[in-house]
Amino acid sequence: MARRGWGVPPERERKSILRFPLTGDGKETEPPTVYADGYTGNLYLDKPKEVEQYDAAFQGIWDAALDEQASQRLMAEVAREYEQG
Repeated sequence: MARRGWGVPPERERKSILRFPLTGDGKETEPPTVYADGYTGNLYLDKPKEVEQYDAAFQGIWDAALDEQASQRLMAEVAREYEQG
């Protein structure tokens, strides 16, 4: 697993897509920007292809995620199994 410096591996870094307010006519005031919070510094990516890659990754996570009720059922099931040893 690749590591940068003494920090966390890149796949564990916190990432966000920053989206800025639109103008009154619906145009972007600033381009969307990916922000990655790294151990040794922060990274900002604003090239459209870079942002598209992160959009796709975030969408994949949302598509794979359970809804609220299914998440609650799974956590209750795991808790029961844990209590039973």
